[in-house]
Amino acid sequence: MDNKDIVISSRVRLARNIAGYPFPSRLDSERSLLLTQKVNEALNTSERYDIIRVSDMDELRGESLKEMHLISEDLLKGNKYAAAIMNAKKDVCIMVNEEDHIRIQGFSSGADFKGAYEKAVRADDAISAAMKYAFDSQLGYLTACPTNVGTGMRASAMMFLPGLAITRSLEQCVNALSRLDITIRGEFGEGSDSSGYLFQLSNQKTLGVTEEEIISSMTDAVNQIAAQEKICRDALLNDNPVVLRDRIYRAYGALSSSYILSAKDFMEKIAFLRLGIYYNILSGESEAINDLIIKCQPANLMLNAGKKLSPDERDVLRSKLVRNAIKASVTIKEEN
Repeated sequence: MDNKDIVISSRVRLARNIAGYPFPSRLDSERSLLLTQKVNEALNTSERYDIIRVSDMDELRGESLKEMHLISEDLLKGNKYAAAIMNAKKDVCIMVNEEDHIRIQGFSSGADFKGAYEKAVRADDAISAAMKYAFDSQLGYLTACPTNVGTGMRASAMMFLPGLAITRSLEQCVNALSRLDITIRGEFGEGSDSSGYLFQLSNQKTLGVTEEEIISSMTDAVNQIAAQEKICRDALLNDNPVVLRDRIYRAYGALSSSYILSAKDFMEKIAFLRLGIYYNILSGESEAINDLIIKCQPANLMLNAGKKLSPDERDVLRSKLVRNAIKASVTIKEEN
């Protein structure tokens, strides 16, 4: 099932800890530094990885990586010897000294948990060849939080769900998924908002299941949610096609001609631009929209500008970036 207009990306995260080391919250500076060094050396025996230490990150760099979903707030605010180690493609990123000693993340575009898992496993194999993990024959991998014990694996999908949200059908899906130990949260995980109808679907159960079972159950859940989303999108179009087309046109007009564009306004309107592409009212590529969303986040805007900007300055710069991108890649198709 091709759900590329609904499933933006997949991530698999493996939580690991090193045997004989206290968890990061109780780890002294000497062993924190040694741990980061050993993980970096182990990874670079198999392929090229770059390390960015949190102590060397300025605020913009850290926030930009968080906006790209590569690192967490906990990494930025926790252990001062924490680091992010990532490959050139940025489809593998390892957080060191976050809640656990090591959190390996593999990313793939679309609904591809298997691909994301394979990327994470390559890094996992490289680290485990050099360091002994904390592992129990009955419990599995031992983690700082009991909810991660077992496989230590979390699989998640970033999904665009305007149909379910607008038709108020999302709550029913959330309740159904909770019975399967799968949860839906905002774009940046627990406690975050779902701006632009972006939601994160992830497994909750890690103990008593295999990695393959997690991938299978998450794939099934994503396909079911995508199927319901398509039904709701059809309902939106059939219920009032004139109003829906008007909202899409207005979003296109605002994005292609506004001089000031706040982050909130941008996310609201880009959602309807996406819908316009889905309904074939507009021509354009969803992948280009995904890239534009990252570039328009506050820290990434300022990082690309090379300086800090006031909120008003960001809104003007965002608008210019969006105007140019929309005019170059999105057009209105002729009405039938």
